[in-house]
Amino acid sequence: MRAFTASALVLILAACSPAAEPAKTEAEPVAPAVAPSQLGAIDLTQPIRAAGTEPFWTIDIADGVLTYRDIEDFGGDITTPRTGPAAPVVTGDTAVYAVTLSDGKTLTLTLTATECPDIGEETRALTASLAIPGTMTQEACADARSAYPPEA
Repeated sequence: MRAFTASALVLILAACSPAAEPAKTEAEPVAPAVAPSQLGAIDLTQPIRAAGTEPFWTIDIADGVLTYRDIEDFGGDITTPRTGPAAPVVTGDTAVYAVTLSDGKTLTLTLTATECPDIGEETRALTASLAIPGTMTQEACADARSAYPPEA
C-alpha cells in the first residue's frame, strides 16, 4: 500500500506543477546588417568625388551610381558617361567599391580615411586608390563632392 500511496502522491504533485515550456526550435530573428555610412568624417550617402592626375580621371559617386571619366571623356572621345552601381563594402577605415561600368570595364576604387595632400595646397579627407585590370593602380585623393569647386 505504501508503494501505491507514494506513486499516487507523485502523480498528484506532477499534475499540480506547471507544464514545462517546449524548447524553442526556431532561431531568434536577427536584425539585418546595416552597412556603415561613415568613412572618417565623410558621409558615404552623400556625393563623393575622387580625382587623379597623370593620367587625369575622376570618379563621382552619388545616389548609388559611380560615374567614371578619364582623358578620353575630357577630350570628347567618349559620348556617353560610363556608370555602374556603387555599393561600398566598409571595413574599419576603408570603403571598397568594385564596379562594372556600362561599357563593360571593371574597376575597384578603395577609399581610406586618411588625409591626402591634393594639387596645390588642398588637403582632402580621403586617400583613393583606383585599380583597373590591365593597367597600374593609381593613387589619388577623394572628398565630399561639395569640397570641390563647381564645374564650369
